[in-house]
Amino acid sequence: MLLIKKAELRITYIKVELCNSFKVWTKTTFWHQTQSIFSLVFTSVLQTLSFKDCAQGLAADIYFLVDSSWSMGEENFDHVRQFLYSLIQSLHQVGGDRFIFALVQYNSRPETEFQLNTYPTTQGVLAHIKAMPYRGGGTRTGMGLEFLMRTHLTTASGSRAVDGVAQVVVVLTDGRSQDDASEPAQVLRLAGVEVFAVGVQNAVDLELREMASEPHDTHVFSVDSFLNLQDIVQDLVVGLCGAVTRPGAGSVANESPEAGGGSGNKMGPVSLLY
Repeated sequence: MLLIKKAELRITYIKVELCNSFKVWTKTTFWHQTQSIFSLVFTSVLQTLSFKDCAQGLAADIYFLVDSSWSMGEENFDHVRQFLYSLIQSLHQVGGDRFIFALVQYNSRPETEFQLNTYPTTQGVLAHIKAMPYRGGGTRTGMGLEFLMRTHLTTASGSRAVDGVAQVVVVLTDGRSQDDASEPAQVLRLAGVEVFAVGVQNAVDLELREMASEPHDTHVFSVDSFLNLQDIVQDLVVGLCGAVTRPGAGSVANESPEAGGGSGNKMGPVSLLY
C-alpha cells in the first residue's frame, strides 16, 4: 500500500510540473528521465486533441501548387518533399479518406504530378511525393494558378465542388513571381476557393498576401529556411481544417478541363463562378 501511495505522489508531482510549463525542474536523474517521457506524452496528447475532429467529419479537395524553380535547388527541394509528406500525412490523420489531394509543380511552366482522382489511397500520394523529381526553371506563379484552375478544379479531374465539398489551394514558393499571381488568385477566392500561401526564404510577403484568402494570419505562412518548413505543419493543418469547416467553403467546379500539361499565357474562360 505504501508503494502505491508513493507512485501516486510521483505522478501527481509530474502533472504539476506539466501544468506549470515545466518551470519546476527535478533534482534527480530518475525524475528528469520520467519528466522527459511525460513531456513527450503530454505534447502528443495536446496535438491529438487539437487535431481530433478538426474537420468535423467534412470532406475537402486539397490542391498543392509547388514552386520548383532554379533558385530552390535539389537539396532544398528535398526539404519540400519532406514537408509535403508530413503535411499530407497529418491531413490524412484528421480527414481520413474524406480528404483527397492533387499536386502541380510549377516553374517556367506548370506540370501535373497527380490529380485528385489519380490515386485511390493516400499511400499512393505519399509514395509519389517521395519519388517526385525536381524540375527547375523560372517562377511563373500566376501561370501555375491558371493551369490549376483549368486542369484540376474540374469534375473530370476529380473535384467534388459540385457536391459542396470545400476546395482548398496551397501555394508554396521561395521567391518573387515573374508574372501576376494576384488576378488568378482573386478568381479562385471569388469562386469560394480557400487559398493558403506558404513563403520560404526570398518569397515576397505582399505577393503571398495578394494570393491568400483572409484572414491572413491563418492563411499566410512564412519561414526563413527550408529546414523550418516542418515547424508550420501543425498550424497549417489547423488552418486548413478551419477553412474546411467555414460556412460556404464549397465552390462550383469547371466542367471542361484542359487536357495535357503546360499552359498558355491567357487565362481563358473559367466556369468556377457559375
